[in-house]
Amino acid sequence: MSGGTVVTGSNPKVTVVVFTYNHEPFIAQALESVLAQETSFSFDIVVLEDCSTDATREIVLEFERKWPTRIRALLSPVNKCDNQAFVHVVEHAQSLYIAVLDGDDYWTSTEKLQKQADFLDAHQDCTVCFHNVQIVYEDQSQPTRLGNPPDQKRFSTIEDMLEGCFINGCSPMFRRGVFGKFPEWYDHDVAADWALHILNALHGNIGYLDDVMGVYRKHKGGFWSGLSTVQQRERLIQFYRDMNQRLGFAHDRQIKTLLSRQWYDLALTYEQQGELQSARQCLRHSIDEAPFSTRVHWTGLLEAWRRLYATEGTVRKTSA
Repeated sequence: MSGGTVVTGSNPKVTVVVFTYNHEPFIAQALESVLAQETSFSFDIVVLEDCSTDATREIVLEFERKWPTRIRALLSPVNKCDNQAFVHVVEHAQSLYIAVLDGDDYWTSTEKLQKQADFLDAHQDCTVCFHNVQIVYEDQSQPTRLGNPPDQKRFSTIEDMLEGCFINGCSPMFRRGVFGKFPEWYDHDVAADWALHILNALHGNIGYLDDVMGVYRKHKGGFWSGLSTVQQRERLIQFYRDMNQRLGFAHDRQIKTLLSRQWYDLALTYEQQGELQSARQCLRHSIDEAPFSTRVHWTGLLEAWRRLYATEGTVRKTSA
């Protein structure tokens, strides 16, 4: 495979950071999609290989040997599963922009980097831009779909980003250094991509390009898709609690209403699984977080309360 048209030089405009761990079936396609980029500027590629147990590292090293002026591999001696290497790369990069790609995803447009860099050049109010992607389920359990809806906002704000992470992992490019040094808590944050977008959105808008320029894979080896529904909701609740404190409670009202919804949804999940005591506890948390939240319709809330506590009364009578 030959590389795309790119201007070489010592001052890259974009640094592409590729994250990889146990991506043996996918990493070659990911790196080839980066090398295929056609740009009017230079860019460098840094691969963060987190001590894979399969052949991922060997594949990465082979690409580095073949493209020594284009690819630099940073190899972890042990599996760290943290964000320290990424922080180091971003804070020491010489480029204006950072683009990220997970090793199990890939780009489908050779103009991706050019289009996003041009967009950020033209929109100085934006700290991040992203594009649409195809979401592909490796087990074919669901049909391929687009990652963003037709009505996706062209420009979004911090309030939009707090609602949920609508930027798929293979699509963002952001300005380096807009919030200074990374906060200490970022090193071990489990939702690092979402947290990064929030940090950037505190300092500017988020721009959207309605072009499908990448593939986001969902498979059983993925971190998020490997979690149960309960685990996912519990992690979302913890994320919102932590983020509220990290933001100095500047968005307290919005985050509490979001927490109320998450507790409510978790209550329904536990109810479906027959874990009624846990469901009742979550329902009480939902009310405590935001008693007058508009995110949970009162009809649904009261109906859930009636179901759960009517069941509790029946159990007590039967026990008596």
